[in-house]
Amino acid sequence: MSLDLIKSFVETANNRDCDFPLNNLPFGVCFEKSKQKCFSATVIGDQVLNLTFAEELDLIPDLGFKNVLLNSFMSKGSSARKEIRKILQELLAENSKKMSAVGRCLIPLNSCTNSKAFEVSEYTDFYSCKNHALNASKIIRGENAELSKNWYNLPVAYNGRASSIVITGSDIRRPSGQICDQNNGIVKFEPTKKLDFELEMGTVIGGSLPIGDTLDFEEAENLIFGYVLLNDWSARDIQAWEYQPLGPFLSKSFGTSISPWIVTPEALEPFKTTPPKRVFQLLPHFEDDKAFVFDIDLKVTLVEQGGTETDILQTNAKELYYSPVQQLIHHASAGCGISIGDLMGSGTISGIEKGSFGCMLELSWGGREKIALSSGKKRDFLQDNDTVVLNGTATEEKFKIGFSSCSGRIIN
Repeated sequence: MSLDLIKSFVETANNRDCDFPLNNLPFGVCFEKSKQKCFSATVIGDQVLNLTFAEELDLIPDLGFKNVLLNSFMSKGSSARKEIRKILQELLAENSKKMSAVGRCLIPLNSCTNSKAFEVSEYTDFYSCKNHALNASKIIRGENAELSKNWYNLPVAYNGRASSIVITGSDIRRPSGQICDQNNGIVKFEPTKKLDFELEMGTVIGGSLPIGDTLDFEEAENLIFGYVLLNDWSARDIQAWEYQPLGPFLSKSFGTSISPWIVTPEALEPFKTTPPKRVFQLLPHFEDDKAFVFDIDLKVTLVEQGGTETDILQTNAKELYYSPVQQLIHHASAGCGISIGDLMGSGTISGIEKGSFGCMLELSWGGREKIALSSGKKRDFLQDNDTVVLNGTATEEKFKIGFSSCSGRIIN
């Protein structure tokens, strides 16, 4: 049985194809152009609700929205997030008793721009999709390559840079680095020729964990504030030279883009599904019997400088082998501590078929099979002035939950 759409007095939120019905209510930060001012917000239909102003008017409890960035609100925990969701659904309902007061806090979405929603404490990128990991292994080591046993026992990851995480719409500068010519062995410092995107989900952490402590499944799930789309830009030729034996470094540190609205676990609750079949039984601390991933359709569009658009892949977040909760359990398992505002990337999400591969490396099979674009041109990797747009939608029969897009343009 499908869930019902929760109707709002904001009529556009009741449209079947609206990304932001009352069932969604993600959190973010907006900049109002006319007042040149930032504020905490949620989005409903084609309007944003100014939570900072609503807090001043005592329409909602004092939960830290006056601080604009969401870290203070996130620190209040999952109970506060669930409480404000219930209050907002009542305030914005089609039969709201405070419609007039709430209307004072509504602003057209198109009169605002999105700003950074939270201060990122630290950033970790995982490698949690079997299809992608196996494809990358075959591209690098040959068609008979297999994943090592450790990959099937733990979610492989590396620690990235919080400093280079940017909001959607930000330009990404083509990085330079050491590149080894595989034909003659000569090493040069030059701009990357193999610039790539990576289609990922990002997990935003809303709680903290002291150094030395670990997490069980329920504790880890309660630390998650919500989810964003994430593009961990990659320079594949720089990566090929630097990654052995310790993994990627400069090839991943120059830019990571995230979508503007943080979609809550409550909004995604109807879209939980089981992870892919295990190759080996996971160790008990992963509590794999409780594991879930989300049924979220994902799409990537490449926009050329002239504006020609090509949808180059479609896949689904349910392809992740390790769930976001299991990624967090593993991250904390050695006692490193977890901070409010930590961001964890899922790793590239790929399906089984070529049109569902989550990066250019796979789509072009290492550059050996160029991708045909709508303009008639072809790509193996990204060129200057290419724009990559990620979109994600979870769909029920009567409504859908949208993430808004995550985009970035390559500049030199």
